[in-house]
Amino acid sequence: MKRRNRLVMIGFLGPAVILYVTFIVYPFLSSLRYSLYNWNGVGPLTNFIGLKNFSYILFSRDFSPQFWNAVVHNLYFFVLSMVLTTIAGLGLAYVLMSIHERPSRWFQVIYFIPMVVPPIVIAYLWSMYLEPNFGAIPTILRALHLNALDVPYLGSHALALPTIAVISAWAGMGFPILIFLAAFISVPEELFDAAKVDGAGRWRTFFSVVFPVIRPTFLSVMTLNFVGAFGTFDYIYIMEGTQAGPDYATDVLGTLFYRTAFGGFGTTAQGVGLATALAVLGFLIVMIASAILVFLQKRAAVNL
Repeated sequence: MKRRNRLVMIGFLGPAVILYVTFIVYPFLSSLRYSLYNWNGVGPLTNFIGLKNFSYILFSRDFSPQFWNAVVHNLYFFVLSMVLTTIAGLGLAYVLMSIHERPSRWFQVIYFIPMVVPPIVIAYLWSMYLEPNFGAIPTILRALHLNALDVPYLGSHALALPTIAVISAWAGMGFPILIFLAAFISVPEELFDAAKVDGAGRWRTFFSVVFPVIRPTFLSVMTLNFVGAFGTFDYIYIMEGTQAGPDYATDVLGTLFYRTAFGGFGTTAQGVGLATALAVLGFLIVMIASAILVFLQKRAAVNL
């Protein structure tokens, strides 16, 4: 019986393991190998240089400022994403849980609609909405005589990155709302009854009763936000191009990797080996931060 159960488990897990090794493990190990060579992406690997690609990325005068600038922008993107999706999504989910079921379901559908729209469509539409001369948003602002708000958001060095972060957060708001709603449902009803008996209001109940129970879920969503923030590329590529303008104000690790691997105007250095070393460094940043957040999540779950 045990042998039969093992065969059944292998039969179910085998295809998934094969796909995972083929498309995740093997490419990652290959990238580790490529990062140790001075390679332009064509021909065999012959020019072994060890850790010089990593040293060039982290410490050179030409490339390291671009790398650290991109990392800072990714962190900035994560902070805005956490505030706009994790925290705001948590509040919206709590409000939706407190209202009647029928309107709550309608709002859930409305919030989730942008999740099923391709990012290229969302980015293109928002680029048209924000077009300074004929876009819908500048036109509305001028009609309302709000000239102080009528600025080129995607062309401003200070506003371009937060504008794209807000658009990305708006598009992804539906997912954390659904996750938090599912977490709220798992909170025992007895805790709400006890809070009512003690005279706690809605928000006091949330901070003292609900949030401690769903803290592991909150940390899980935060972890996904961090991974997503360091993997952001599509919105910036579509709305600002590979140069991540204006003047690299929206440059992140994804766009820097693209220019390094495939070239582009203003590229400090180019090479697939150098680009894979950049990808490995980004992977290490994400893995270390994710490990810390997962540890906090498990600790929060144990303390429930």
